[in-house]
Amino acid sequence: MAMQEVNSQFSPLTGVSPQISYTGPEEDRPVILIAEDDRMTRAMISHILANDGYRVVEAENGEDCLSAYKKTPPNLVLLDAMMPGMNGFECCSHIMKLPGSAYTPILMITGLEDQTSVDWAFDVGASDYITKPIHWPVLRQRVRIQLERTQLYQKLEEANKKLMHLASIDELTQLANR
Repeated sequence: MAMQEVNSQFSPLTGVSPQISYTGPEEDRPVILIAEDDRMTRAMISHILANDGYRVVEAENGEDCLSAYKKTPPNLVLLDAMMPGMNGFECCSHIMKLPGSAYTPILMITGLEDQTSVDWAFDVGASDYITKPIHWPVLRQRVRIQLERTQLYQKLEEANKKLMHLASIDELTQLANR
């Protein structure tokens, strides 16, 4: 796992202050897929997350997001709900059906705040919901928390597998327990 350090850069553009960032080999850094049709919003999100040490992959619509997901499976997806062509809700539903997507958190980003849209996002598999205009410190913390949560789930699953093995095999004889 990549080391983490405090990023002391302050961006007057976004008002973003120090945050934990990833250092170390690039291949060890979490990959975040950003699907956002608005070029400026996508660039801002990408800039902030890249400065935090994440590897960023960008897509401008749902179809490109699915292609990028298959090509470079991300550790987290930031998905705009309202995009031309395949919207974020449909894209999220498709992602959840892909192999290996069970532990990939999806944060839906949208200007929609009505109950139906919020429910729809979670119904199709979103892990969290962030409204526009984006509050940058909140976005950064939610990304961090979702990635940490995913790591914990994966570690828990590994520990459960080891426990099941220990419970079913006698450690001394290596024979199956009854």
